[in-house]
Amino acid sequence: MATNSHLQRGVQRRMATMFLLAAAIGGGALAGRTALPAQTSTAASTPQNSSAAQPSSYGWPVKPFDRQHPVRGSFADPRSIFRGNPTVAGLMTSRCACSYHQGIDISAADRTDVYAVRSGVVRIVTPDWVEVDSDGRTAFQYWHIRSAVKVGDHVQARQTVLGQILHASGHVHLTELQNGKPTNPLAPGHIGPYADSTTPRVNTITFRLRDAGPDLLPEYLHGTIEIVAAAADTPAVPVPGKWNGLPVTPSKLTYHVESFPDEQMVIPETTSIDVSRNLPATSDMWHTYARGTRMNMVQMGTHRYWYQPGVYLFKLSLGFDTRQLKDGVYSITATAWDTAGNHSSTTQVINVHNRETWLKG
Repeated sequence: MATNSHLQRGVQRRMATMFLLAAAIGGGALAGRTALPAQTSTAASTPQNSSAAQPSSYGWPVKPFDRQHPVRGSFADPRSIFRGNPTVAGLMTSRCACSYHQGIDISAADRTDVYAVRSGVVRIVTPDWVEVDSDGRTAFQYWHIRSAVKVGDHVQARQTVLGQILHASGHVHLTELQNGKPTNPLAPGHIGPYADSTTPRVNTITFRLRDAGPDLLPEYLHGTIEIVAAAADTPAVPVPGKWNGLPVTPSKLTYHVESFPDEQMVIPETTSIDVSRNLPATSDMWHTYARGTRMNMVQMGTHRYWYQPGVYLFKLSLGFDTRQLKDGVYSITATAWDTAGNHSSTTQVINVHNRETWLKG
């Protein structure tokens, strides 16, 4: 979504093989006395058909209907307007009109005709969006359009023009509702043709005591902490204009913990967030995202900061108790996925020290 008015309405919407650094860590480290933190990346193998078109049940809302269009905003992307000043403090602590993006933003020129993706009956018409009920269970919303239909109209897929994209919008926002709940249009079996060969990435894994707190050193973790992964994806089709090169969010993040360097699994693969099909159960964006997260071209105060890329910080664990681990050295591996199954991982080595006398030598 691009317009501030839409945001303010708050619509409820690497890569090398892992280098273990074993040679760099002395015997004292392996005994849990010291450790050399290592940020490493692994490009996990992707499915052979990851660049093939996914199965679909409806086409695109703009012509040509059977050609994939650029998507500049993904399902569950953060949507954020911060009330504070454009400072770190403002970003981390100020009030925020924040929510999950409840659909996808499809790039298209202003005044482009927007068509129904499925036949149905128009149920809602506003000055800038329309909702079409398809079968009593499935409905679609089309935002940022000047509507050309009225409530009660019967519309035909690929034939009925619902409206035209509004001036300065540059996209149509599509929300798919299943039994009233937003569903990811990029999931297999939904919009198509859709193919994605880009690989989401985890850039860093960091640690905090609390959501708005400073980063902790991975050399010395103790007590209950928050594990944060900075992750992003690239749109499957390059987006034109000012949105070119800006990121979108992965659809899923997982993590696991191993002892280091012997690679014994301690905590098996755990899913932190999965919006491959649906939004999280809670509407509170900060349940999924950590403070410091902001959308592309974020708004802070009264201004929007054009061309600035979004930052997506995911909470791998809401409250990770390091006391479930014996004091020693471990590795945490986080993996980011997209709806096509493309994925990659990053690993961070940590030291856990909960013994009270640790700092006394």
